[in-house]
Formats: sequence, C-alpha cells, structure tokens
Amino acid sequence: MPLRILRLSCLCALLLALALTAPAQSLGQTLAPQAKRDLAVLATAYPGVMAAIEVDPAGRATVVLTDGTRLPYDDGRAKSPEELLDKPDIKDMLAQPYPLGPVVAEPALHFSPGRIRVQPLFLALYGHDKAAVTANCRPVPFLGQTMAFNTRYGAADAFARVEAQLRRLLAADPSLRRFLLPASGGVVWRVIAGTRRLSVHSFAAAVDVSPKGNPYWRNFPPGTNILATRQGFPPAVVAVFEAEGFIWGGKWSEFDVMHFEYRPELVLLARLARGETLALADIGRLVHPVGAVRPGAAGQ
Repeated sequence: MPLRILRLSCLCALLLALALTAPAQSLGQTLAPQAKRDLAVLATAYPGVMAAIEVDPAGRATVVLTDGTRLPYDDGRAKSPEELLDKPDIKDMLAQPYPLGPVVAEPALHFSPGRIRVQPLFLALYGHDKAAVTANCRPVPFLGQTMAFNTRYGAADAFARVEAQLRRLLAADPSLRRFLLPASGGVVWRVIAGTRRLSVHSFAAAVDVSPKGNPYWRNFPPGTNILATRQGFPPAVVAVFEAEGFIWGGKWSEFDVMHFEYRPELVLLARLARGETLALADIGRLVHPVGAVRPGAAGQ
C-alpha cells in the first residue's frame, strides 16, 4: 500500500476513534433544550432507570433503559389523540403540562396530562409482570385500610407520607372522609377499559379514592362539563398528593376524579414551569454517540 494511502487510512481511523470516545458532555450539547430538560427530569424522578442516551448526528436521542429496552425520545411521527395514547414516545408523554394547584376551568378536549404513558418505561420502573410487581411491593396503611404499594423509585414512601398528611386533614375536618374512603389500590394487573394498555394500578403505583362517589368519564356523555365537581373536590387533598409527586385524574379532560397516580416526573416539570429552581440530574455521563461502546455496558 502506498505510504500516502496508508497515512490517510491511519488518519481516518484516528478521527473515528476520537468521535467514538468524545466526552459525553460535548455530545449532550447536540440535544435540543427540551430534550435535555425532559431527560434530566426523567433521570431525577427515576434515578438509575436510564443506562444511556444515544444521540445520532442529527441530535435524535434514544434512551436505553437498564433492562435493555430502547425508547426513542422523539420518533418524529405526527399522531392522532388515540395514537398518542397507544404509541407515544417520551416527548409525547411529557408534552402536556400538568397544572398544579386549584382547578380554574374545564380542560380542553384531550388535555389529560399523565394519561399518555410509555408502557415499556413503566414495566422497567415497576416490574415486567404481576409477580415481579408484587415482589416489589410493601403494605402501606391508608386511613384504616392497608394496600400494597410499589417500593421502587420512592413510590411507597411517598404514598405513606400522603397518608400521614391526610390523617391530619381528617382530624381537623372529618367531612373530608367521604371524598377518600373506601379506597382501592394494590396490585391490580389489568388493562384500562376499552384499551390494550396496562393500567397504572397494574404496577401498584396508584390509588382510587371513594370510587362510588367520584365520577369517571366513560360513564358520561362526551363533552360533559364537570367543573363544579372538579372544584368541589377538596383542594387540600389534591395538594397533599401533588406535594409528594402524585397527579390527579380530576384534572383530565377524560376525567377520573377518584384516581391519583405516582408521576414525579410530571410534578417536577410543573414545578419548573412555574419558576422553581430545582437540582436536576446531570445526564451528561449518560449521553453517547450512536455506536459507541458505553462504559459499563457489558452485562446489561
């Protein structure tokens, strides 16, 4: 091989090696600001669930979970409301801002922040089947009842703190009891009515309070206005749940007034949106170019 060609080949190999070993921090700069924010929030809410973030030359990110699942941050597809529910990407899941605080108006049609869920992420978070979820649970008292709640990513601890605060509220105002009891939760491995999507109750990361007294959207004509019911549900109860990372289905267009689920990533995004300064996880070490060998990837 001529010397000039040999030198050129060596130079190309060197440039390729440098590209594959570039610092993750510099590659993180190729992510769009929204993607960097969303993925940092996800890493903060669920520490350790992401093994890597692979970024292609166009800045498109793929999140690699610790169980090996690969999820696009943005698959680039336009979706109908039903497709958003059935085939969302991470960007879709985090796009609708959850509104913290009192209900001031009826939400717009299909504005239901939290109903869009990337199911493979929840399987990685809480367990891939009923047996795995059950093994991750512990019993948590709830106002005289006891229900299993998932211990992973702080869910059960947050639920226990909610219960302690609700007991204080009930001691001061026993009339709140009718909004809360009886409650149902635990591991209820099932799909959401009318869909093939697993309910968050499958993962023991949600609770339904006073199911017979709180309305559910499928039981009402489309477009039913329930603003009075939303505003009549005790704001203090909602605030207790939200303070611990839970969202309320009473704020959804497809309302589920009985339903609270543990979604700390959405609450973190909401707090950022209202101007709070929060310490978010540094995702720089997770970011790698597509095709690079990730540190510690062996055995994952």
